[in-house]
Parts: sequence; structure tokens; C-alpha cells
Amino acid sequence: MSEKREALVKEVADLSRFGSKFVKAIETTLAGGVKECRFLPSGRKIFSVVGRLGEEFIVPGRPYCSCSNFFFRVSGGSEELCYHLLSYMIAAKTGRAVVVEFSDDEYGDYFSALVKDVFDLFSRSG
Repeated sequence: MSEKREALVKEVADLSRFGSKFVKAIETTLAGGVKECRFLPSGRKIFSVVGRLGEEFIVPGRPYCSCSNFFFRVSGGSEELCYHLLSYMIAAKTGRAVVVEFSDDEYGDYFSALVKDVFDLFSRSG
């Protein structure tokens, strides 16, 4: 186990109860897969996590994720959360989210492109 991975695992050991999702979330976080897009000057934010199939849109405060696992298992009550939301929790707790800044003028185009990607992913995975 690399030193970075080992240090991160220790830092968020309280989340290890999620088993295999925890392992995937650690790898996703270390790979820079958790993104926080900030739009300036308004300060609006869009969060996403790059998963094995592509980029998933998340709303951490709800919580919500656009992945099929969230739709079928989390919303259905059989699982507590998906690994995308767990990746966000790890990145937020450790300051490892990749922050990308955009102009407010780019908000609509960015959000439209993200939603299109989510629909494309959903149609391929479902």
C-alpha cells in the first residue's frame, strides 16, 4: 500500500465500515476524481465524481447521486450510499476535492454538458 493511500485510509478510518465501497472511494479520491466546480463571481458550485463509467453529478447536501446504484439501491432503501457520495465525503473531510473555477457565463453550458453525460451514462448502464 502506498504511503499516500495508507495515510488517507487512516485519516478516514471511521468510514471503512462501507467495505468494498470504501476501497473504491479511496482510489477515486486519490485519482482526483472528486470535482468541485465553482462559478465566479456568484459562488455557485456543482459537484461531480468521475466513476468507472464516467462522470456522475452529486448533490452532497441532499444526498443525491446520478448513478444507477443510487437510483436503484440507495433510493430503494437497500443501501445507505453509493461510492460516489462516499468519495465526496472522503475528499471533503481531507481537502482532496479538485477545485475548478469557471466564469458564471459558463454555468449553463457546463451544466447542460454534465446532464447530457449523465443521461448517456444512465442509458449505457441501465
